[in-house]
Amino acid sequence: MKIRLGVVPYLNPLPLYFSLRDRSDIEITLDFPSNLGARLQNGEFDAALLPVFDHFQGIGDGILGDGIVGASREVRSVLLLSRVPIEEIDSVSLDSSSHSSVALTRVILRDFYGLQPAFVNHAPDLSAMLQSSDAAVLIGDPALAARQNPSDLQVYDLASLWQQWTGKSFVFAAWIAKNEVENRAELVELLNNARDDGQNRISEIVRANPIRTLLPDTVVESYLRDAIEYRLTPAHRAGMDEFARRLRPA
Repeated sequence: MKIRLGVVPYLNPLPLYFSLRDRSDIEITLDFPSNLGARLQNGEFDAALLPVFDHFQGIGDGILGDGIVGASREVRSVLLLSRVPIEEIDSVSLDSSSHSSVALTRVILRDFYGLQPAFVNHAPDLSAMLQSSDAAVLIGDPALAARQNPSDLQVYDLASLWQQWTGKSFVFAAWIAKNEVENRAELVELLNNARDDGQNRISEIVRANPIRTLLPDTVVESYLRDAIEYRLTPAHRAGMDEFARRLRPA
């Protein structure tokens, strides 16, 4: 029986699963983070790289191993792009493919800037998003691409803002097991080993370009090596606890 994994169709998780792509006993499905939780609950996957927000909502059967998508400084691919200074934002278009980043945006604007802007979900099209809102949240490769293109927009890296205000790391996604998963120990070993192997093969991942990104190789390699963190540490756990606390109603 194949092991079924769900992952997001972006560059950032590639080191977590790159070495598993050609194995006949593993089936990997790409889908947007906002869709993976429902598919995991429906039993389509044995594990999925879920937004931690979904994990906090009780989706799945807990974190598997210590492979994550996290950051302790600029993450580069989760951005708030604004036509006005952040303190003046009255409306935000949110990338509808996101869960953790959307929740993080709400927390940052509410808790750190005292803002309660109007929010609207929108497909990740920056120009269209900014036609009706002061600011827009983009995640993944569209955010990376927007970061490379000079503009008169004010660009705020959400992981950097989180670290600035809390002093803690942030976890965007983690491997989550399906409910009543039977092969937990096997999955933990598989996913942790794949992460370790992937981190040692980043140059190969960049050359292979399995996501078919048009970003320059130097940008992709620096992003995977220097921006994204792939191992869950006590610092990341502290950040997760802080995020979970701020998500709870007062």
